[in-house]
This record gives sequence, structure tokens and C-alpha cells, in this order.
Amino acid sequence: MKMTQYFSKTSALIILLALFSSCKTGTKPEDERSLKIVYTDWSESVAITYLSSVLLEEHMDYKVTLKMTDVEEAYREVANSEADVFTDAWLPETHKQYFDKHKDNLEMLGITYPEARTGLVVPAYSELQSVADLKNYAHPIVGIDAGAGVMQKAQAAINKYAPAKTLLTLSEEKMVEQLGDSIQRRKDIVVTGWEPHWIFARYNIRFLDDPDNIFGQKENIYTIATKNLEEEHPNAVRFFERMQLSENQLNSLVYEISLSEDPVEGVKKWMEQNEFVVNQWMKNLTKERIKIY
Repeated sequence: MKMTQYFSKTSALIILLALFSSCKTGTKPEDERSLKIVYTDWSESVAITYLSSVLLEEHMDYKVTLKMTDVEEAYREVANSEADVFTDAWLPETHKQYFDKHKDNLEMLGITYPEARTGLVVPAYSELQSVADLKNYAHPIVGIDAGAGVMQKAQAAINKYAPAKTLLTLSEEKMVEQLGDSIQRRKDIVVTGWEPHWIFARYNIRFLDDPDNIFGQKENIYTIATKNLEEEHPNAVRFFERMQLSENQLNSLVYEISLSEDPVEGVKKWMEQNEFVVNQWMKNLTKERIKIY
């Protein structure tokens, strides 16, 4: 047998063994092991998304593409299979209109965070006690981006109690800056707020009472996915089903990221402090690399 024929047959055998091993273990070629995750410019959305991305890439050999967008577009892209996952779906109240519009093309993978809450937030020293007291408040309400569910609820509260009141549309960063500046000067301020958020750890603040339940009850943050994602990515789906954070875990994650120039740095610091819970999420999901001898 010629040497070239020998190497040709040997190479073919190696390729066949590799393909067999891949099929046997259920793995995909690297170029197919990819996911696109959409997220919003809200602190908990950034935190959950980057945590998911780091774990999928470093523990499961996925290539993850991240795209920041607004919440309405996030639902549309996942429903239309332009993106695979959105990890910050506030349901059943805050994002109800977006979910209801696309629910036939979405799947709920798991509860990322229980006991989420939205409302109007004031410094502890504020004389305001209830959203009904807005009629006695002389300043605009400081909000975030217009598409946020909390903004629609805030506008509903204003329409009911203080129709002439203005709701400012700012970024989350600008809203937090105004809150911090007002507290430092001990000035009155009302902002659209939500929990989990690191501001509740940093400042002495509280929600206004909501006697008419305009903002709804406490709800869950879900991870939602495009329809039938499990058929192509069963292990990724298992991961999202398992990934649930407690109040302390998510608040500390958001805080670590707020202190870091790069969200990935904050995520990795948090992972070092929460190694046990991360290992529980990843158990039996880590991809075994194909070895060719």
C-alpha cells in the first residue's frame, strides 16, 4: 500500500470516529453551538444577561451574541426567531401587553427571579406615603425609557391622581443620578423604581403605597425563548430552567457589575463568591470536548 493511501484512509477513519463521537454525545459542531440573547439597558437585565453569556460560553462552549434593545423589540425579535432568548421578562403584569401580543411564538423557560416589584419610589424622609399623594407633589415624576412597563403603570397612576403632572423620560442611569443628587441635597423626588435594584442597598428609600393596585402584585422575572428552542439546544434550555437567583444573589450581582468597568469582570467576581450555586446550575450540562488520539 502506498504511504499516501495509508494516510488518506487513516484521516478518513479519524473523521468518522469524531463524527460518531459527536452524534453519540449529542454535541453540535462549534459553528452551530450559538445563541443570540437580547436585553435592555436596565441593571438587572444587563446582570442576568451577562451572567448567562459567561456561563454558556465558558462552561458549555457556546458562542453567544448579545444585543441591547428596548423591551418591545426584545419580545418581537424572540417571537420572530431573530433572537433566541430574553432573560428579563416581567410577568404577568409589567410586560403583559408585549407577552400577550407574541405569546403563540414564545416559550417560558423558567423563573429567573421571584418576587419582583415595580412602583413609585421616594427617599425615606419624603412626606409622601401613597401614590394618591401625587396630587400634593409639586415636581415632575422622574422616569426611565418610554417603553418600560413601569412607565405605563406610572402614567396610569398620574392620570388617576394628578392628571397635570409630568412624567420625565430618561435613561435608568440619569434617573439614578437625579435620585442620588436629590437625596444628597435632601430634596423631594419621586422616581419610577423596581426591585431588584442596587439603589435599595445604597439608599434609604421606599415604595409609595399603592392602594388601588395600579402597579400590580409582586411578580416573577422569567426567561423566555423562541418557540421550540429545546429541539436544537436542550442543554441550554436546561440551564435557563435551573438558573434562579435569590434577592441577595441578584442584588449582589447587580452591585458587582455596577462597580466594574466591564460587566464580564463583575460577573466573574460574583461567580467566585457563588461557586456552589453556579455548579448546581451547570451540573451535567458542561460539554465534553471531542478527543482524537
